[in-house]
Amino acid sequence: MLDEQLQPIRRLDLDVPPTAKLLAATPDLATVVVTDTRSVIVITAGGPIALDVAAADSATLLPGGRLLVTAPMIERQEHQGREYDTRGEHLVVLVDLGTGRILDQAVLDVADAGVIAVPHPHDGSVVLDAGMGQDGSAIYAARVAGDRITVELIAEDVVSTSFAPSGDRLLLMPHPSFDDEISLLEWPSGRTVARLHADDLALEEFAFDLYGCFLSDKRILVQTSEHGLLLCSGELRPVAWISLNPPSQSGDVEVSMALGVTEDVFAADLWDGESSSATVWRIPPLDA
Repeated sequence: MLDEQLQPIRRLDLDVPPTAKLLAATPDLATVVVTDTRSVIVITAGGPIALDVAAADSATLLPGGRLLVTAPMIERQEHQGREYDTRGEHLVVLVDLGTGRILDQAVLDVADAGVIAVPHPHDGSVVLDAGMGQDGSAIYAARVAGDRITVELIAEDVVSTSFAPSGDRLLLMPHPSFDDEISLLEWPSGRTVARLHADDLALEEFAFDLYGCFLSDKRILVQTSEHGLLLCSGELRPVAWISLNPPSQSGDVEVSMALGVTEDVFAADLWDGESSSATVWRIPPLDA
């Protein structure tokens, strides 16, 4: 576990296979969810619980001792006498953490996709971003009521990134294969309340990158392909361009990824042409 300066503050050593992938964890690391591709393993003080869910790509810890897991249906195919696995439609599985029992499941109508989960900060819903490479994406809202789960398609061919801290807006970045427009959806209605197109900034086609985030309810940070980072208001109005070039360095650095850490603080992975470095930045008040 890292703090807002990306310094380790908590560590837990797990007896899991070296190929295991971390899917989710509570802030105190009392509950950790990993996958070894064949199953999902929930590790708690009471011991590990193995779930019969193969190839899981996301897991979200929910209120009430529930776990939401997404995984493709693995289908065995044969071609010219050789067998191989393919990824079919995606399952969304609701699990009781106490027993490991599968309570309910739903199916996402996507094929050969990878799913990223974006949990809502308060209401227990989860946005599921099913990316299908150049074929686009499908964005679903998953909601749990008791032991049942429902999924609803809310957008297509965009990339879901983050909720506002208050939970009233969802930020969507453009999919690289489609339009070049950022949008804000009102939550939970799904109504579009703001848009920002590359043309509004006189930028070239496909200017926006995949990464964007709410820093606070009043500030949004988005990444562009050629122009660095753009700070926007909470209503998606452009405010200022942000340069991360060190004063002592003559060449430009490239931002590989930028993610919000806490209010008005973000982490950026920088590439200077020779090496990469993880850095932390704070945006001061505009009148400072």
